[in-house]
Amino acid sequence: MARQGETVPTLVKLSRGTQPDHTLCHHTPSQSVGTVGGAQTTNLTALSQVDLTQVAKAFNQRLALRAPFYAQHFVATTKPQGLCFDTWSQPAVYQQLLLDFAKAYPPLGKSTSPIPLENIPEQILLSHSHNSKALHSLWGQWYFGLLVPPMLEWIINAPHSLASTLEQIEQIDIAPEHFYLRPHDSGRVAGFEFQLTLAPTPQVKTAIVKTARVKTTVLTPFRERQLIQWIQRHLIPSVERLTGLSPTPAKLYWSHLGYLIHWYLGEMALPEIEFERLKALLFNTKAFEDGEVNPLYNSINLLPASAPHSDNIRRVCCLRYQLVNSHRCGDCPLATRAQAKRAAQA
Repeated sequence: MARQGETVPTLVKLSRGTQPDHTLCHHTPSQSVGTVGGAQTTNLTALSQVDLTQVAKAFNQRLALRAPFYAQHFVATTKPQGLCFDTWSQPAVYQQLLLDFAKAYPPLGKSTSPIPLENIPEQILLSHSHNSKALHSLWGQWYFGLLVPPMLEWIINAPHSLASTLEQIEQIDIAPEHFYLRPHDSGRVAGFEFQLTLAPTPQVKTAIVKTARVKTTVLTPFRERQLIQWIQRHLIPSVERLTGLSPTPAKLYWSHLGYLIHWYLGEMALPEIEFERLKALLFNTKAFEDGEVNPLYNSINLLPASAPHSDNIRRVCCLRYQLVNSHRCGDCPLATRAQAKRAAQA
């Protein structure tokens, strides 16, 4: 994702006087008491603050060992310093980030202008940052690109290498509100801080109430249950927030996510039977076992290895070719379709 030679500063900076409203951030203290079905329950095995600090340390060490690149841009902590979900996604803050981001990717029509790129009038860049689906799409690729692989490490590998039990790890809240964004000077995402906080209500295996319907929690293997919860409780709200801030459709964000998740699962050296099961669950299943729609369904092409262009799994073009200083991806579906069309006409 990063251009060659590009460094990732840790300084949080918002230019031109943009002041995010940090009062929107709520640091939730560790909790051991919750409410389920109207009745108060006590979590007798809750992690303490000391435990959470140790879990953060162990996970960061694990990530540095397994994925050093992502360890530079993602850290588990109990004391985050970055911009919380409700801060960076304020329209004024987000648009400032996109305006800074637009400086490196101005409209294509301006690339042949005699005006140097750095001197393009701000009103042009401002319009570009508001209206360019491609610009928002690329910003979203940075956002999810630095978030997804570390979280897959957390969900799939961390519980087996940390001292805490699976049940205790599952108590940690993975909602977007506990992920703090560190902006790069260029406006894109530089990294994340994952604030380890216990969920407000223990994730007990009992009846749950949602949208006036009573369902029974489906007991699935730990990894699958955590993946589904992450999609439902983190990725869906994140995509909804981004689509509310940008002209980019949700389908494109889910295409990014499908591509990333599929790619990184393949990097994790999972047993083949488990890898195939997870692919079927995430990409070939219309709804999860609790009845909720699966937004990753058909987000990518899952082609057999023997099929032509089996490595071209994208279903939707990310649009980055529309931006200056960018290019068409090697596995762009537009190129594949054009090639197939030429072959059919030959």
